[in-house]
Amino acid sequence: MAHNTIEGNPTKKFFIEMITRDISIEDAIIDLLDNSIDGATQFNNENLSGFYINLEIDENRLLIKDNCGGFSLDRAQKYAFRFGRPEDAPTINNSVGRFGIGMKRALFKMGKKFSVESQKGNEHFYVHVNVDEWCNKKKDMSTKEGEIVQIDDWTFESETINSLQDEDGTTIEVTDLKEDVKILFGSEDFLISLDNCITKMLCFSLAKGLKITLNNKLLKGNSPELLISENSRPYFMEGNIDDVHYKIVAGLGKIGEPKLSGWYVFCNNRLVLEGDQTSLTGWGVNSLPKWHIDYVMFRGFVFLDSQETSKLPLTTTKKGLDASSIVYRKVLPYMRNGMIRVTTFLKSITGLKEEANDYRRLIADTSNKMDIESIRLYKAEFIGEKSFIAPVLDLQKIAEKKETVRVAYDVNKKTAEVAKSNADVSSYKELGKTTFNYYIKMEGIGNE
Repeated sequence: MAHNTIEGNPTKKFFIEMITRDISIEDAIIDLLDNSIDGATQFNNENLSGFYINLEIDENRLLIKDNCGGFSLDRAQKYAFRFGRPEDAPTINNSVGRFGIGMKRALFKMGKKFSVESQKGNEHFYVHVNVDEWCNKKKDMSTKEGEIVQIDDWTFESETINSLQDEDGTTIEVTDLKEDVKILFGSEDFLISLDNCITKMLCFSLAKGLKITLNNKLLKGNSPELLISENSRPYFMEGNIDDVHYKIVAGLGKIGEPKLSGWYVFCNNRLVLEGDQTSLTGWGVNSLPKWHIDYVMFRGFVFLDSQETSKLPLTTTKKGLDASSIVYRKVLPYMRNGMIRVTTFLKSITGLKEEANDYRRLIADTSNKMDIESIRLYKAEFIGEKSFIAPVLDLQKIAEKKETVRVAYDVNKKTAEVAKSNADVSSYKELGKTTFNYYIKMEGIGNE
């Protein structure tokens, strides 16, 4: 029987198109920032003061410059520019890098030319890539039969720089931008969106003192808060599963912003799921309710930390969860327990009907606010079901807090229609306010 070799190697262009397809430009840029943060956290994971990342964007280029320690030429040759993480790649503590495609995917996503310059210690090197030329780059290979054939050459070339900069770090520049990227980078709306993504996704790093600037604007962390008081405490659960430490804190937040409600999941301090209100985090599954505006105050936080990044339930884009992850499947029941306690209480507030929103505001006004760092460090005396202590429903306090009361009365419908038309108002509610104000004015007893 004759044996023949059948080529199964991917073409470069196909590979590039596939790895860049399912990630947004914002997430691609944050992937590059993640690499800088990984470098900084190797020095001090808890305090990032003194480290910076400067990001400049316009319709002609993207430039990222940091002082986060850089990486060696050996690391560049063996790991950083490889497509996929080799099995012998050294572990980067506190990282969210897992698959070894983040930097390459981001660079190929945005432009046709890019350069990476890095200095670590006495090593200073530079890599410049023209994507079109690199895609056409070939090399000769000898087959088993002795024939010389050309195959894709996936290597990159680096240049050594003899002079050293004042501090170690990395500079990345992308030019010859793709047309859709040019349009985005020239849009003020995109810059606002990117600002919002960075301040939310990297809120922990910013809270630890890292300085990130976007076009010379210093960014500040943006994260949801949790309410706590002497008489109420959030649900709390923590433990370890297969070298992953988990902590769950679920409770109440302020009203007025429904998009803030839901579950927030952090992996090694990186936000990967924001305000989730879907079945992925248990909403509407089994006996749990679907998310509803009645649960607008719900806030749930899950912190998953591991030195072995491969054990975290991350997707390749780091914006979502791998629902099939064994670790996540074991954590989910604890999340559901927390949801049951909190949503049961929130449903009881709905039973107050007209007084419900007043009570929600009362809870917020009489509670302290925990920021994201305080939530991460939170410990409770009890764990699980006993840890959640709900505020007491006290209607007397609502009455004392309110400065207004509702006045209601029934009148003949035909007469009300005539009065509504005469008063030039569009609803019975407006008519009620108008007639009350008219009475106050005519009696001379003050204005509402």
